[in-house]
Amino acid sequence: MPFTILHFSDLHLDAAFAASRLPAEIARRCREQLRSTLRAIVDLAKQRHVNAVTIAGDLFEREKLNPDTAAFLAQEFERLAPIPVFIAPGNHDAADAASLYQRGRWPENVRIAVSHALSEWRLPPPYSLWSAAHLSPSDRHNFLSGFVLPAASGRRVPILLLHASLAPANFEGSRSHAPLTLADIREGGFALALLGHYHTRKVVQEEGVLAVYSGSPEPLHFQEKGEHGVTLVHLEPEQKPVLEFIALAKLHFATLELSVAGCSHRDQLIERILALAGEGHYRDKLVRLRLTGEAEPTLRLELEAITRRVEKGFGFLYLENDTRPAIDLTALASEPTVRGAFIRDLLAAMDQEPEQRALYLEALDYGMQAFEHEDITLR
Repeated sequence: MPFTILHFSDLHLDAAFAASRLPAEIARRCREQLRSTLRAIVDLAKQRHVNAVTIAGDLFEREKLNPDTAAFLAQEFERLAPIPVFIAPGNHDAADAASLYQRGRWPENVRIAVSHALSEWRLPPPYSLWSAAHLSPSDRHNFLSGFVLPAASGRRVPILLLHASLAPANFEGSRSHAPLTLADIREGGFALALLGHYHTRKVVQEEGVLAVYSGSPEPLHFQEKGEHGVTLVHLEPEQKPVLEFIALAKLHFATLELSVAGCSHRDQLIERILALAGEGHYRDKLVRLRLTGEAEPTLRLELEAITRRVEKGFGFLYLENDTRPAIDLTALASEPTVRGAFIRDLLAAMDQEPEQRALYLEALDYGMQAFEHEDITLR
């Protein structure tokens, strides 16, 4: 008989969204959207009459989880009954003795892995599900190291459910969370692996193994591009699995670039940003806008003031200054003056710490204002 699994991972309920620098109210709305997405996943599972739901870890943020969210989770999974829910905890929702997974009250249809050792859950014949858990945020070991399917499992089709990092065949390091290779999966006796950890959807099929990362149902950062949702895995005996990705995300992060070249004052730049907002329909998007190009000496990039003038055109707007001064810094650095020494020091610092470029450019702007005996305009 056909058997369908709804697979997802990395929902990260109660995430802080701190890395995206979202203000508190916007972050709160994003957290509410994560809840709405879980409700949508449950609704989808019921509508499609799936036979099981698998969750490959990072369902919630262990350090941020509040009792309200814990009660919400239990209610939503109870709403799924009698559909079984299988959870393989990850590094963000590790299943140690004090965790919600071990101390919480869960509906009878929920099964949770709480050991490093792979263990089996029997599904309707001919399938079985094998899973293990992260017991701390820093678990680095390979769950499949030394694992061999018991002989008694020979008549069943084993499916692997893990929160793990799929690594290249020549991988030798141990810094990744629970690294494993396609060879590890195959030699462990599995042809199908339902995985979590990567937030971008990824399907790898080679070496006799199908490894499926559904990705996070919602993007959680500006760097997380592409569609986000869940994957339906359609199984039939003696047939290859059929994957059906279903996009669900309501959050949309976008990273854009805009040149300031030719803008001699702030209002010209503001007009340029407003034109961009009108062209791109960004009112429902969380936007990181990188200002690039050569900035005229008269242009004051007061990011907070600029943001206030244009933010209504975006769901959220975060401005980054990645401009460079429209002056010959190399020539100025050669001056035998205090200004020359100041610029030389900043250029050297930017070479050593390119990731701090925006900070050093801001310092350069303040310094040049001071050397030109201007009132210093703080950003």
